[in-house]
Amino acid sequence: MLQNIRNNIQGVIAKIIIGLIIIPFAVFGIDSLVGGGGPVSVAEVNGVEVTEQELQRAIDLQKRRLMNMMGENADPAMFDDDLLRAPALEQLIQQKLMLQAAEDASIGISSEALDQAIVNMPQFQEDGQFSPQLYQNILRSNGLTSSYFKLMLSNDMVVNQLNSGLAASDFVTEKELEETAKVVGQKRSFRYFILPYKKVASGITISDEDVNSYYEANINNFQTDNRVKLEYIEVKQQDFFKPVQPEELEQAYELEMADFQADERRRASHILLEITDERGEQQTKELAQSLVQRIKDGEDFAKLAGEFSDDLGSASAGGDLGFSSGDTFPEEFEQALFSLEHNAVSPPVLTDAGYHLIRATEISNVDKPSFDERKAVIEQRIQLAAAEVEFVAKVEELRDRVFNSEDLSDPASELELKVSVSDWVTQTTGPGVLGNKIVLAAAFSDDILQDGNNSEVLELASDHYIVIRVKEHQPPKAKPLAEVKDSIIASLTKQKASTETIKLAQEAVSELSGGTALEDIARGHDYQWQVELAVTRNSANVPRELITAAFDMSVVPEGDLVIKTVPMDNGDAAVLQLEKVEDGSWSDFSSPQQRGISAELQRNFATKSINAFISSIRSAAQIDIL
Repeated sequence: MLQNIRNNIQGVIAKIIIGLIIIPFAVFGIDSLVGGGGPVSVAEVNGVEVTEQELQRAIDLQKRRLMNMMGENADPAMFDDDLLRAPALEQLIQQKLMLQAAEDASIGISSEALDQAIVNMPQFQEDGQFSPQLYQNILRSNGLTSSYFKLMLSNDMVVNQLNSGLAASDFVTEKELEETAKVVGQKRSFRYFILPYKKVASGITISDEDVNSYYEANINNFQTDNRVKLEYIEVKQQDFFKPVQPEELEQAYELEMADFQADERRRASHILLEITDERGEQQTKELAQSLVQRIKDGEDFAKLAGEFSDDLGSASAGGDLGFSSGDTFPEEFEQALFSLEHNAVSPPVLTDAGYHLIRATEISNVDKPSFDERKAVIEQRIQLAAAEVEFVAKVEELRDRVFNSEDLSDPASELELKVSVSDWVTQTTGPGVLGNKIVLAAAFSDDILQDGNNSEVLELASDHYIVIRVKEHQPPKAKPLAEVKDSIIASLTKQKASTETIKLAQEAVSELSGGTALEDIARGHDYQWQVELAVTRNSANVPRELITAAFDMSVVPEGDLVIKTVPMDNGDAAVLQLEKVEDGSWSDFSSPQQRGISAELQRNFATKSINAFISSIRSAAQIDIL
């Protein structure tokens, strides 16, 4: 049907039909065909609408996230709107609920904080400075306006604030840490022997009859690739780049430098003294002043930071906090830092965190970049802007012409573009850009492969499009038996040897259960045996399959045997006998390990609290899917 439309679209009947469609458009507008009346709602959350437009934007954003995550390996089937619709709607409903809860809790984001967050995003910076041009280019390439991006970011920041508050309400008790340590730090002792797969496989013979039977039964597994040769036209924005005149580059550089501000960066170290119930503000300040005097008397700042600082993250590094350009730390902190001479220490500085002693350990200035340093960046920026209009127009013209054309030669000739021809391309691989999964999915679709049509103009990136057509097709066919015989023998040998190895292991388990010692069984069959003592979950010198199996085994009363057959990744089989289980202790862990366990528990508790909160507000909400 599609081909018939393409073939007859220039006919008189088609023109009459199009004319009849245009009349109501001209008289009444598009609403005469699709209906009017404002945005269509797809759901309501406590009376707040979720519109079809919001949902479609959420679907489009999810597509872009998937593309960014998976790149050229993305499966086109994952980008189907129907597949993404339900999870995108669920995400919007949850966001509406959280935003309503945040509003009830008087949580919000100021416009200043929102702007500062955008300015600090590295993806919008060039040479460490926010670039308005780069900001607009990135938003445009992702189909976003500045106002909508700010709305999304504001919503995310509000929800993150709410989540942070919920997470901060949880704490981990000593009892919970001790119980966790028992499991995490548990040690297990066991003995085992290995039944070698290769030894078993060497005694197995595969007959021609076995090979023939396997080949006939699995003939579909021995097919050649379904493959095609493609004709294609590529259009890239960079193809429309034109040389930039030297005076234009120099003028753009001068404009850029007129807005340039030298950026002074300072590296800070600090000693933080928190104000607590046991140590009030005055006592904390006096302690800070005493430390200032000790530093003046010659004591080492880094050593005192390790001893006294309540900022555990920096105390072990001598109080080092890294660099700031004046906007990293609280305002009082920054003012003190940027007033210091190199290596000088400030008097006590009070912030919401407590009293700080601040030391400026490094001071550096970012000088204006030279014209030669900025030339390439400026040139590309000008070329991108200049090429965009022509590039977009060319892509739209290509869309129109390939839709109405029987092949690619006419559109290429009319638009002065090149038709290229590929080597063989399979359903999973292709050279260069033809290996992109979007291209492969189109190439082997019925519309292109079976009906012989041109593809749509496919968007591979915001600055890269392609249209393809099948030039030659080789369907799959069965490979001759002689070509696959060796692989069949190897497969059958592996199957039989693996089965026989597991069978021998199970017979050994029966002997163990009957009272024969593991060492005696191993010696009788010339197997290697080994004893492992106090193995932890992270032991590096024991095969991972054995550790996993040992820690999966149930603990039984002392005196009872706990035995298990363990298939190994290399085809071997092990017979494992658990000997002893020792619980871990909190004191067994180093301070960094203890902090890691505590932080992981805190994160787990926080996640549960947030999920419970979401479940609670959802159960109390009025949600209508329309």
